[in-house]
Amino acid sequence: MRMSRDRCKMIAWLAPLTVLLALLLTPSTAQAYPWMIRHGYTDCALCHVDPSGAGLLSQYGRAQSEILLRTRYKAATDEEPGSVSQFAWGAVTPPDWLNLGGSYRGAMIYTNPQSGSASARWVNMQADIKAQATAGRLRVNGSLGVEPSGASAAAVTKSTEGNLVSREHWIGFDLGEDREMLVRAGRINIPFGLRIIEHTAFVRMATRTDINAAQQHGVAFAYNGPSIRGEIMGIAGNYQISPDRFRERGYSAYLEYALSTTAAVGVSSLVTHAKEDYLLLTSNTRQAHGLFLRYSPIEPIVVMAEGDYLVQAPSGIPKATGHATLLQLDTEPVQGVHLIATGETYDGGMPGEQTSYAGWLSAAWFFLPHADVRVDGIREELSTGGGKLGMTAVLGQLHFFL
Repeated sequence: MRMSRDRCKMIAWLAPLTVLLALLLTPSTAQAYPWMIRHGYTDCALCHVDPSGAGLLSQYGRAQSEILLRTRYKAATDEEPGSVSQFAWGAVTPPDWLNLGGSYRGAMIYTNPQSGSASARWVNMQADIKAQATAGRLRVNGSLGVEPSGASAAAVTKSTEGNLVSREHWIGFDLGEDREMLVRAGRINIPFGLRIIEHTAFVRMATRTDINAAQQHGVAFAYNGPSIRGEIMGIAGNYQISPDRFRERGYSAYLEYALSTTAAVGVSSLVTHAKEDYLLLTSNTRQAHGLFLRYSPIEPIVVMAEGDYLVQAPSGIPKATGHATLLQLDTEPVQGVHLIATGETYDGGMPGEQTSYAGWLSAAWFFLPHADVRVDGIREELSTGGGKLGMTAVLGQLHFFL
């Protein structure tokens, strides 16, 4: 039965608010550090098996994580990372054709809404194993984890008391002599904008392109050249949700150009359609088109920015145009210690909606091989369609990866 126009309008501004509040309670659960551009890395495919970054590290990426990421307590005589950079701190040596990894992330979450009671709780956010088998140019990649709550879009089992999740699984084939091109099919991270771990950021929430659980099934082609990298994906839908009418189909793509070894600019574009949008509960075509940049004027400082133009055309509701923006400053005064300031805005353009604002102050410390801690203080002013709702949160995260 078709909804009334008034009800559609009510859902139009309640749905984004519900998602914002829900996502605020869920810290980031994957590793992707576009601020590595401070070390001259504009190409994510050097360190990650995903050509656009995030997830399972290559052997080279493991070595660089030991050399460049963590705090060095002794003066290194050379750049040899040693066995601690290997899988499981060198305790296990997989065969050359098999790349193994894993990640655990736990978080203490404190929230204090403007209207309501403050609360604090410990959450096991991620417990995933990851693997890639390689035979010549052929790659078979996948992950499997346990999720006590959340990440339902990535679940492969359907239980109310925790699920098995698979965030990524795909088969790929390397093209070109230097493997600068990869075509793959399966459940893949959406190629769009900055691939950051802050999946609750407005630019990731509004475009539905986070690396926590927003992956989609489809076919993608990636290119990584000396100064240009990009990826385009034909989206077939998320086959880990049902029924089929909720699945979005379309395309997503980005292209980034390296102006130098420490500066890069990019463009992104996404268009999808669902017979029934899972938020608006009506047919909807979404678009997102934007610009992003990464720039390191001096090695301790990285500036990252993204701005996205948003369009929604839901059935029975007026077409809405809005925006999502992010500006982040990452400083590394001592190797392994990061002090981060982030500002962001969001306006979905729905009837009665105002611009929402958020500010983050964060500190992260890569204190041991394969281990880091992070604390985020977040203040949000969220549009409710008839005013603003304030929310303060503090997130403390402990992360280990194999």
